[in-house]
Amino acid sequence: MKRFLILIMLLLLAAAPAIAEEEGYVEVVLFEGEATVGGNWQLAASVNTTNAGGSFNPALITSDGWFTVEYTGSIKAVYLAFSDWETGTWASVNVPSACQTSGSLCTATFTCQQCYIQYGDQDFSAVDQICAGSTTAAGSTTIRRIVWHGRPLQDDLGATETLFQGAATVNEENANVHSVYTLHVGGSFDAAQINRGSRFYVEYGGPEKAVYLAFSSHSGAKQWSSVNPDEVLQLENGRYAAWFNYDNFARTWGTNFARLDQLSVYTTTADEVTVYRIAYFEGEGEPVDTTDGRWSRADTGIAFIGDSLCQNPIYSYGDWNTILGRSDCSNFGIGGQSTVECRARISELAARDYDVIVFICGINDIGRGYTKEETVANIDAMVTAVRAQNPDCQFILLSVLPTTDAFYTGQQAKINLLNLAYKRYASKTSGVTYVDAYSSFCPGTGEYAYPEFFTDGLHPNAEGYAIIAELLMPYLPEE
Repeated sequence: MKRFLILIMLLLLAAAPAIAEEEGYVEVVLFEGEATVGGNWQLAASVNTTNAGGSFNPALITSDGWFTVEYTGSIKAVYLAFSDWETGTWASVNVPSACQTSGSLCTATFTCQQCYIQYGDQDFSAVDQICAGSTTAAGSTTIRRIVWHGRPLQDDLGATETLFQGAATVNEENANVHSVYTLHVGGSFDAAQINRGSRFYVEYGGPEKAVYLAFSSHSGAKQWSSVNPDEVLQLENGRYAAWFNYDNFARTWGTNFARLDQLSVYTTTADEVTVYRIAYFEGEGEPVDTTDGRWSRADTGIAFIGDSLCQNPIYSYGDWNTILGRSDCSNFGIGGQSTVECRARISELAARDYDVIVFICGINDIGRGYTKEETVANIDAMVTAVRAQNPDCQFILLSVLPTTDAFYTGQQAKINLLNLAYKRYASKTSGVTYVDAYSSFCPGTGEYAYPEFFTDGLHPNAEGYAIIAELLMPYLPEE
């Protein structure tokens, strides 16, 4: 059987197209930087796909394309791997089809046929992460670039904009299958363009009536509403297409689309549901909402920006004013966001006149595979953007908290390394103060957190937020 598989692979490789850029092909850079490892079968660089909050769409992986990995190290001593978190799949291509050298730089090529054989499927839409690493213990290997070479996706829907394409799966009732941030809060979809006649499209697999669409705002419009589809059609491939029309979602959610922050697909069943695509179709006429979309927050005082650890006090603990015993705090937190989305929306805070801005973010950067250097660069870009308009603003950089073993298993060392990078950045940047909350939430460096301070192993409970408040208060000005 092994010889038979090898023969098939050789035949497929012989039939593969020449590894050269052809007309109509595009290069998609998945990773660019320096990720160094020293050791046999060590993982160096990981890139999340759109299924896991990244930007690379795994539906791009088609039979006439290929990957290249640029690195320094031993010839042919790299592997390419694909991970599907839902099924626990880890498939690695251990030997490239070709490897060229230019000085100290090696370029390893992995054909799509090689990837098919190892992954066991020609449909890569469920891939959550693409990784590269070293196959040798002889010296160190530094991954510098991971690139996909292939044809751009063809839109067979005629949609105005495809908001998501991949494969996101859950098997729980009323569960969030996939969310899309709008341009207003760091995403790419400009919800302010919505006009009468607009429609949203969700393509999915599972039972016929298995999904609904949720509209939500963190910035001051209607907080959340669910919208059932106007029409569900079965497609030739056995999947379903749900259509959501303007009259329905405008009646349910409202028309303050400039402050629509998030679109989410939820399930109506405990059966397995997979969302493959979310798309937007524009209607006719001018946009319905002509407001500027500004957050309904005070312009002065103390601002908090970050992820769910920053946002959650709004819903559960009376917000930061209650936690800190103040009345001048404004919360700009959004659950699930990394420093990438926070950076994209920092102009909202820069245009105001805050005395202090508190950053509570970074754990989702680790979850998405961003390097500590990338995360610190985003923090620095936010500080720079604010100072350009508000030079007297001071900044507090709260450490990333540890988690229990239910979250970020085996990632505690990365949390500690990011905190060290935060501390170093603050020590050399005027007006930025690093506050160590990490040490109060776990018994020691690299260990899991005390569970009694968390609701679920990741998000602090009331006692946990009280600890954070006690640590922050010495660095906050009097009202």
